[in-house]
Amino acid sequence: MVFDFKSLWTSFRTGAHGVLRRHPVELLLAAGLSAALVLCYECDWEPDVRLAAVGWGAVLLLAVNLLTGRTPWRRLYWVAWAPLVPLALWPGFGAWLESARGAITVGLLTPLALLACRRAVANRRFVFDTVILLRAALLALLFAYVALGLFQAILWSAAYIFGFGGAAWVEHAAVDTWIVTSTFVVPLLFMMMLDRWERSEVHGTRILEVLLDWIVSPAVLIYAAILYLYAFKILVTWSLPEGGVAYLVFGFTSVALAVKALQELFGRRIYGWFYDRLSLFALPAAVLFWIGTLRRVGEYGLTEPRVYLVVCGAVMTFCLAIFLSRRTGRYLWVVLFAMLLFAAVAYVPALEPGRVAVRSQQARAERIARSLDRLDSAGRLVLTPVPLADTVRGARYRELYEALAYLYSRDTLRLAAFGLSSTERYAELFPSDFADYVRGWTDRVPAAGTGGGATRFFYLPDDAEYALGDGYSRLWLPCYSSWAEFGNDTLRVDVGGERIRIAGAELLARQLARVGVASCEELRDSREHIEPLMDYRDARCRIIFSDLSLERTDSLGWRIAGAQLRAVMLR
Repeated sequence: MVFDFKSLWTSFRTGAHGVLRRHPVELLLAAGLSAALVLCYECDWEPDVRLAAVGWGAVLLLAVNLLTGRTPWRRLYWVAWAPLVPLALWPGFGAWLESARGAITVGLLTPLALLACRRAVANRRFVFDTVILLRAALLALLFAYVALGLFQAILWSAAYIFGFGGAAWVEHAAVDTWIVTSTFVVPLLFMMMLDRWERSEVHGTRILEVLLDWIVSPAVLIYAAILYLYAFKILVTWSLPEGGVAYLVFGFTSVALAVKALQELFGRRIYGWFYDRLSLFALPAAVLFWIGTLRRVGEYGLTEPRVYLVVCGAVMTFCLAIFLSRRTGRYLWVVLFAMLLFAAVAYVPALEPGRVAVRSQQARAERIARSLDRLDSAGRLVLTPVPLADTVRGARYRELYEALAYLYSRDTLRLAAFGLSSTERYAELFPSDFADYVRGWTDRVPAAGTGGGATRFFYLPDDAEYALGDGYSRLWLPCYSSWAEFGNDTLRVDVGGERIRIAGAELLARQLARVGVASCEELRDSREHIEPLMDYRDARCRIIFSDLSLERTDSLGWRIAGAQLRAVMLR
């Protein structure tokens, strides 16, 4: 084989011209992101996190481009970039990107949109398009970074040999080429290969065939046999499956469905008898999944991972259900259903995993406390000394502690609903043999040699009233972490075009002065102290806190350890 550089260059130039003609907006966004990052590096500026909207927007535009194709709907492609402008200007974009909603949107919904944009109803065509997308992405990364690595090796070797390794331009050239490769060259190569292999067929290689037929598929069959034996054991012993079996079943079914899809790449299928009837073979496993999931949820309540497990289980069950028939079994419908379900979980407030989990744990804590006779008629926990518990009740008290600990770490207002306005007497809820453990959770014990330390918690009463007035005309309520947070001893609030930054020491000093006390030791758990403590005011804003935690250290005295906001008002 003779290496023909001219032919290779001609092929690359033709492919680049094709990308410029078919993907002009995506290429423009990639070039703009590359130039902006290079400029930030050269000028020693901190890149704004909202630049991520440009890179993410390029992927979204690619999905719109592939979806519309050369149809009359292509005109939508030319205006689909418009929503990116307000998105990039939105002050809360960075916080949204770091939130669960942003992770689901960027990390899950966007790739699924790329898979669905081809509108391939036929399973064979859908698998071909999916493999082409993955192959184009992997090869683009491989070619681009191999070339980058060779360039870097030549650059630094020449700098070392000729004695200009200490020159600043060498390091700048190395970083700039890395930025350009990552943000422009890789997308360019990806779109070139995508266009080159458009609507082409894909055939499995001999290596992939051996891997699937002689390693993966036998393992899948053995695992299926183990699950069948486990189901038989459950029937014989007439017991419930362990809660953790749900994770095992989901992993098995996911692998089996992936291998079933890859069978489309081969003409000869040794295990076709199994994968063609996978829905029937996997039915007992699906039953085990839901029984195990319901058992774990019934015993321990919902948490965020379990909410996502239920969502993934719903997608898995939907896939198995529609593939019971060859007429209805389509991978495209599975992808669309998964997009719908995860979008609902991310953007429907009532279905948000954090809120669902908190409600579940609150109901669990209430149920356990009532069974232990630790809940009064008003729904508040009874904080009175408890004698040493027996083994059974001791286990129930530990479950109550786990539920309350979850609420403590996620939503302290839910604790206030149980009458826990302060955690100083919290350990009295539990038996004496468990109280010391609970005190270790509610009080922050300092490291050895640093002396005594403690944490005090203050909660705004649920019936506390606050309204616009005193010159404040704009109100934001409720307050979520997407635009307000306390971290690194600084309160950060970004609302209404205002960027509010208040140091923790300054905030604590102002609030103590507002209460009329000289130190945190003088604070009392009374409305006269708590309500003014939770009400911060200055010339620009008024901030209502839902809870504050104050920590005492030997070196710094009292400091704010954490804060959650209920409302923000601006003038």
